[in-house]
Amino acid sequence: MDRYHQQGMSTLLITSMLLVVALIFSLASYKNLFYQIKRTQNEVLARQAYWAEEGGLECGFAAIQYAGSISGASATFNDCESLLNLSKLEVDSNNNIISNDKIFVEKEIRKKIKLSSRLAGAIQARSNLKLIGDYDIFPDVEGKHSNGDYKCVSIRYSNRFIFDKTESGNVTTELVVKDPIKNGPYSGFDGKCAAGYHSHLKETTDSFDNNTKDNLKNDFVYDSQFDPFESVFNNTRSEIDTIKKEFEEIDGSKTNCDEKIRDAFLINNKVWVSGHCDLMNGTLVGGLNKTARLLVIENGIFATYGAVEFYGMVYHLYTDSIIDMSSSWTGMHSGNTLSSADKKKAVYFQSGAFIPVGGLVLDAPQGLSVFHSSMSFKFKGDANPNDNSQISWVEGSWHDF
Repeated sequence: MDRYHQQGMSTLLITSMLLVVALIFSLASYKNLFYQIKRTQNEVLARQAYWAEEGGLECGFAAIQYAGSISGASATFNDCESLLNLSKLEVDSNNNIISNDKIFVEKEIRKKIKLSSRLAGAIQARSNLKLIGDYDIFPDVEGKHSNGDYKCVSIRYSNRFIFDKTESGNVTTELVVKDPIKNGPYSGFDGKCAAGYHSHLKETTDSFDNNTKDNLKNDFVYDSQFDPFESVFNNTRSEIDTIKKEFEEIDGSKTNCDEKIRDAFLINNKVWVSGHCDLMNGTLVGGLNKTARLLVIENGIFATYGAVEFYGMVYHLYTDSIIDMSSSWTGMHSGNTLSSADKKKAVYFQSGAFIPVGGLVLDAPQGLSVFHSSMSFKFKGDANPNDNSQISWVEGSWHDF
């Protein structure tokens, strides 16, 4: 009897132990299941956060593209943050857009942008610049102002600027900066200049004269260090020979430069002129169809008396030494009305309403550029085939950590 009792107890004990072991394994299995469920939930949340951060990058990219500059877009990054529940969306000093979700704050993703933004300015002058006559300027912009309007740039300059009313017959003339034209600075633009960005010069104004320089409002941007070359050509000055390969190259002329340039533009929408160029009335260049063009005049004086609109940008590049240019003006018919005093330093002169609507760059740091005109300059960025106001992702720059 005891033997059967002991066998029963052993069987019961073994069964109990097996049940306990089974229960332990079952509980462990449930714990693992709960862990897997929690892990899956975290992975879903992490993925959602990552997608939101990716959306932040795209939102920031679109904002910069719309504003035309990082500074102009920064004020709108808050909208992206609110929409996508981000804790941070910013651009660092190396042009990385950084996006950070609110839930997984320890993780962020970033990607670098290449901002090939041209320098803003309907006219950009490294030469001294003197304007005589009557001017309406419909300017360029360099992003949005905090009030929602735009930071307009009519003239960007690095040396001396003079609006001269002292000449005979110039008493009633003035320089007025208007709002940009629709689609002017870039396609899709429809805005106006912010307060403080409309210069209106009614008297002789000299940027070197403390009594009158304050007539120049914020649309006149003084920058002693600005260099338009890379902005226009998207390359350094040391690579000028490489840059020229994109152009139809011709020699200048004091007698038929207009014809030579017109013929070159029939071959290529980019023309590079070496030496002096008297465009005279410019009717052949002005008669070209409205295809974006770029005209460069290198190390030669340039002059015109024409009243024509050129659908393109003109870049006047003068790097030779400038001591006394008077003899260079001999034979330049368009320079007949330029004063003897100005001829000593002048490398650019126009006495008519010659308007390169894609912008005018006067890259002659030692020289003088003189306008004796009456014109309405309506800037249109699309007329420049090298318009670089675009941004792009830098390949291989994606980081998430």
